[in-house]
Parts: sequence; structure tokens; C-alpha cells
Amino acid sequence: MTQKTNPWTFDVRVRERNLKAGTITDKDVEKYVGGLPDLADQSEAFGTSQPALLQPPQAEPVDLGDDEDDEDDEDEDENDDVDGDGEPEGEAAPEAAPEGEPAVSDTPE
Repeated sequence: MTQKTNPWTFDVRVRERNLKAGTITDKDVEKYVGGLPDLADQSEAFGTSQPALLQPPQAEPVDLGDDEDDEDDEDEDENDDVDGDGEPEGEAAPEAAPEGEPAVSDTPE
């Protein structure tokens, strides 16, 4: 290479492409790298987070509705009404208030 060297020509991101295309040779790369000044004593180490390397949280499996287990779940729901009052066991039906009095609710409004 007799012309003035462009630093972008030897950039590691394009170096292989330039070598394959014949724009530069291995000797040109060695000569360019050998001519670079050693700036190691002027450098300062620093740390930075690499969010791209973090593992994403595992998502809950999505129910696609084609499992045979779903039929079992429906049967369990039907069997919750043991006493036949239309309400699942463990959940009491709201009590009716005596005539003329407002119904009292346990849930705050």
C-alpha cells in the first residue's frame, strides 16, 4: 500500500472483509498494528453492566386450552357445591336482612 492509510480500513469490524477483497494484505495489517503507539500506561480500567448478558425472567407457561387436564378442573369446580345451595362450599351466601332493615355486608365499600 503506497497510499496514505485510513484507520477505518484496518478496523477490526471490517478487516476480514478488506483482507478477502484484497484491499489490504496480512503484511499491511502487521505494519499498521506495529506502528500504533503503546498507550497501555495511559488507560484506565472501568466496569459497566452488560444488560444484554442478563438472563430474562422465565415466563409462566401459557395455557393453550388443549390439555386434557382442563376437563378435570371443570369437574372439580362442579363438585365444590356439596350442599346444593348453588354456592361453592367455604363461601357463605349473604344473609338476608329482616324485613324493613338494610342488608349488612362484610366487604367495605
